[in-house]
Amino acid sequence: METHALWSRRRFLGGVAATGVALTSVAWSFTDVAAAQATTPNPAVRDTINGILAFVVPGNDPYSQHQGVSAEAPGGVTQGAAETLERTFDLAVPIPLIDVLGIDVTGSAAIAALVNLFAVTAAPNAVAGPFASPFANLSYAAKAHVFELLDTEPQFPGRPIEYAVNAIPTLAAFVAYSEVSAFDGVRRELTGRPAGWELTAYQGVSDGWDEFQGYYGGVERVEE
Repeated sequence: METHALWSRRRFLGGVAATGVALTSVAWSFTDVAAAQATTPNPAVRDTINGILAFVVPGNDPYSQHQGVSAEAPGGVTQGAAETLERTFDLAVPIPLIDVLGIDVTGSAAIAALVNLFAVTAAPNAVAGPFASPFANLSYAAKAHVFELLDTEPQFPGRPIEYAVNAIPTLAAFVAYSEVSAFDGVRRELTGRPAGWELTAYQGVSDGWDEFQGYYGGVERVEE
């Protein structure tokens, strides 16, 4: 156990420096990550979020196809999903998770930095690919390995970062199966059938079932 912890700590700390150089090669340094919180959308953060959504719920989008696991129907990467998940992370992670080269990041930018840090330390060649995010450039199996490393990192238990790591796939699944893909936030109404409804074969909102209309057992009224 001590040997594993020592190896993991060396991998993590060594990866911080290596990742700063690697991400710069794809036009995204940790300084850029901090600046991403004031830039909407930031390509690297957006690609990371879409890469997470594609991993949790594969669909017919380019991110799912690139990872090697996809589906014929829409999955997690649908209209409005990435924006919604970014806002959710911004609210769920209001404090800095990591301090890299003196730069604190929070929210979706912190999640993106953390996931890409582990992506590059696990697969250095992830910086090369069609997306600005190393994590999004990984195969499905490699993404699963990144989450395995995040789940078993011995420095995380008992710290806020542990809860943030656990929330990544949970919140991504929540967004993927929600109505956000067909929801008009201004009018606050659906504009069509959400992708999440198709994924779950949900029949839609019901006004009730015949079995539950009226009184039970032939009773027509109740005396007060």
